[in-house]
Amino acid sequence: MTTGSASPSTHTPSKLEVGRVDLVQALRVISRATGRHTSDACLTFEDGFLSIEAGETIARAPALGTWPAPIFVGASWVRILANKMPPGDPLIIHIEADRIHLGRYSEICSLTRAKPSPSLVEKEIRDRITQAAQILEPLHIKRKDIEELISYAQAERSDSWSQEEKKMLSMVAKAWVLLAPMGIETPDLHRLIQSAVRNAWK
Repeated sequence: MTTGSASPSTHTPSKLEVGRVDLVQALRVISRATGRHTSDACLTFEDGFLSIEAGETIARAPALGTWPAPIFVGASWVRILANKMPPGDPLIIHIEADRIHLGRYSEICSLTRAKPSPSLVEKEIRDRITQAAQILEPLHIKRKDIEELISYAQAERSDSWSQEEKKMLSMVAKAWVLLAPMGIETPDLHRLIQSAVRNAWK
C-alpha cells in the first residue's frame, strides 16, 4: 500500500486505456463479490494489467498507460460502472484534481484506504447474532452459545467468510443443504469459491 500524501494529484499523471469488454467483466466480478459494507476498491497497474481489488477479490484487465501508485476509490464506483458503462472502446481511466474519471463519471479518489465505520460493522454483527439466536431457539440454543461459537471460530479458523462474500451466502446455504448428506461442509464450499474467483482472470 502506498503511504504518504492522501492526494493522488502530487504523483505522475495516471492514465490507462482499457478494452471495454475486459473492463466491464472485471468490474462485474468485483461488484458481485462485494457487499454493501465494502468501503472501497483499489486500482493498481503492473505488467500490462489493471488490477481492481475489493476485500479478498481481485479482477484484472489488460491495459496500456501510466499508473504509478495504487489508487483507492469508493466501492460505489465499481457498482455503478459495472451496470452502466460510458460509451467508447478502449475506455480511458484517468486521475485529475483528486478524482478518478471514466467518461463523464468521476468520484473522489485517494492514495489511502478508507476506514470502515466500526459502528456499522458492530451493529450488523449484533443483528446477525440476534437473528441466528431466534432461528435456533427451538433447538434450545441461546445467544451466548452463538457468541461463544463465533469467538472460537475467529480464534481457531482461517477460512471464515469475509464481509465481501456475504452476498454469496444464501447460494452457498442452499447448495450445502443438498451436498451435506455427501459429507460436504461449508469450509469445503468456501475453499472452492475462493479458488474459482482467484482463477477467473488468470
